[in-house]
Amino acid sequence: MQLKQIYRFVVGTALAGAACGQALAADLPAPPAAVPFPAYGTPLASPPATRPVTGVPSRVTLPQAIAVAAAQSPALASARAAYHISEADVELAKVPLNPSLSVQGQYQSQGGAYLAATPSTNATLSLSKLLYDGGKTIAQIRAAKGVAAAAGQTYRRALETLAFNVAQAYYGALLAQNQTRLQLQIVDQDLVQERLIAAQIRAGTAARIDLETAQIPTAQARVAVVRAQGAELAADAAFVNVLGLPADAAVLPSDESTSADASSLPQGTTLDYDRAVARALAIRPDYLAAQAQFASAQQSVRAARLIAHPSISVAGTTGYGFNNGNAWEYSSQANATLAVPIYDQGNSKAQTLVALAQQDQAAAAVDVSHLGVESDVRQSLVQLIAAQAALAQTADELAKARDVLVATQTQYRAGQTTLPLLLNAQTQLAGAETDRLTALYALRQAEQTYLYALGENVPGEGVPS
Repeated sequence: MQLKQIYRFVVGTALAGAACGQALAADLPAPPAAVPFPAYGTPLASPPATRPVTGVPSRVTLPQAIAVAAAQSPALASARAAYHISEADVELAKVPLNPSLSVQGQYQSQGGAYLAATPSTNATLSLSKLLYDGGKTIAQIRAAKGVAAAAGQTYRRALETLAFNVAQAYYGALLAQNQTRLQLQIVDQDLVQERLIAAQIRAGTAARIDLETAQIPTAQARVAVVRAQGAELAADAAFVNVLGLPADAAVLPSDESTSADASSLPQGTTLDYDRAVARALAIRPDYLAAQAQFASAQQSVRAARLIAHPSISVAGTTGYGFNNGNAWEYSSQANATLAVPIYDQGNSKAQTLVALAQQDQAAAAVDVSHLGVESDVRQSLVQLIAAQAALAQTADELAKARDVLVATQTQYRAGQTTLPLLLNAQTQLAGAETDRLTALYALRQAEQTYLYALGENVPGEGVPS
């Protein structure tokens, strides 16, 4: 693959997860006004300030985050360099097939105390070319091309791995942000309960101890807010780290709202296991890299066996010479050389044995990679289906918890139920809201894991070749 194709491929990572770059929170709490850290209590020290990064927006979508990471990642730069080295090795393997041309000039003057100097000058043009070596050089070129193909696939998988890590950190940071929002909303819900009980106290239908009892969940919810804020700051730092930015970079994931029930999988993504495995085996770069390494090893075996093969080469020289004042004289010669190795001290046998062992290793690596693809697809598909089902269940859980709280509040106002039951309904709603939020982002992360298992989380211009 040409250099420009490589860099087009890097740019293609900016398209990764375009559909899943949207956050979900149609039914999540609206963002509150900015609150200090921590929201409650007096901190011993303020958190370190963040700083803007030149050229990077303060809020990034998932495709933008992947593009930033692709430009900044040292691991990706290392994989890219390894690919370029393997391309250069292909050119080195071609060297024996190319003719060798050289020009040589010489001036020499001989003489002594009793002899006159006898100068001589000559200029020679030499050309040599390998004609035949039994196919050894061709096999070496093919082996080098196999290594380059494997390096190209390894580079692509490095891109996919980077995009996967970015997506996981992206949704992890969004989950932490929305956990803080949710905990603040739970505080508001608890305050509503306090106002309800205060009204009951004023009406003479509740004791003052009831208000203190209701204030306990509020205090607990405030503790949860502080903890959520700390987790959010840590998740933000992890997010910018995977982008290859300083830990104090002021870059956050953009929470673009969409339907919580909408899938972030690209349209047409199969959820059938057999079809998914077949698809992954056709495009997974790490599996294709293993196959390319095996093909390279086969050619290395062939090249090793041909070390002792006869070779034919031709060489010719032409030039002029000037000796001791005589006129310039033209001379030329051409010859063909047949080299027949008779005994090479066991070199070809030893190299063949090494190449055969490396071929066996490469074949085993193909089998290991095949099994790994199947395992990745199966596990990620199971997790995805479970995450989809869990999200659906949390929707029912949340709806029922809201209904129960409303009904319990009505009964409490009418004096038909007790405070513990009211507080229990309040706790159940908070738990349902937390379950819903967690399931929401667990699904998005499961979708990214499944796409990574398929090798489809970085749409681009095809497999490097």
